[in-house]
Amino acid sequence: MTGLKHPSLLIDLGHAGKNGLPLNNEPWFRRELELCKEWGFQLEFNGDRVCLKFDQDQLTPYWIQQETPAIAWDGLSVSGFLSMESTNSEALAMAKQGAVGGTLVFTEEQTAGKGRIGRSWFSPARTGIYFSLLLKPTQPLEFWPLLTHAASVALAETLREISEQNIIPHSLDIDIKWPNDILLSSKKCAGILLETASVPGDSHAAVIGVGVNVHPGSVPESLRAEATCLDDAAQSFVPRRLLLVRLLHQLQLRYLMFERGEHHELLELWKSMSSMWNGARIWITKGNLRQAGETCGLNEIGALLVRMEDGSYETLLAGDVSVRRE
Repeated sequence: MTGLKHPSLLIDLGHAGKNGLPLNNEPWFRRELELCKEWGFQLEFNGDRVCLKFDQDQLTPYWIQQETPAIAWDGLSVSGFLSMESTNSEALAMAKQGAVGGTLVFTEEQTAGKGRIGRSWFSPARTGIYFSLLLKPTQPLEFWPLLTHAASVALAETLREISEQNIIPHSLDIDIKWPNDILLSSKKCAGILLETASVPGDSHAAVIGVGVNVHPGSVPESLRAEATCLDDAAQSFVPRRLLLVRLLHQLQLRYLMFERGEHHELLELWKSMSSMWNGARIWITKGNLRQAGETCGLNEIGALLVRMEDGSYETLLAGDVSVRRE
């Protein structure tokens, strides 16, 4: 994979804090300084020194690492990019090279962000959070689809938390759409993509990819009828790093539930946050065929149980499912 990595100067500035660093005329320093300016990082100059202005929106590896508590792993290993094709593709490649669990790959923009069923995820610079988390689960592989549910619960809980703690002035209408979307007032705001890879030592790794529309500009004009950004839903500016750090905290808690085998409890949490797992009238799209059905529960690995119009039943582990509107 190729991508434009975060300038190492950002890590140095993060370490330096309010004192900053002395300016110098080294070509690499000037080049990285200009790159920081170009990508909108808030620099403050005081005489012959420069520092990175502290706020909770800027995504910098050092601050993310320092602010994220280590609960499910010894420490978060952070790999930051300004631009890259796909964080999931990068994390999968790192997994095959032996990267440890608890490795985070994030980027300011994706040029080929991945969604489910071969779709793309619109990922313009500095408007959302786009990241992938590499995990090394010990639970049997057949239960790994539940990691999507764990991530969905973590994201829904994070959004509810910032609402209840008055970080935003208005409460959010949060719903989880099976299997992997977060809706705000019935509009899509975030998506989750779970992928797996074989890794050295004849084992496997899981990569949870998350994309969240945060600031205006993260939703293309053509999708505004069905998608929204967090700022619009909250009627307030939501700092991206604050959201990311709180989400990584919740993700670890739900991942530990998964690793302890608390799968039933995890599914009950998911069901408490979703309106579509039981009694929802849905469309199931398979290629050019669209069939009507009604949801009637989840099985032990989170697959959706559906009663079809002819009275038969189907179990969906994945698929293109939408709610039928009257």
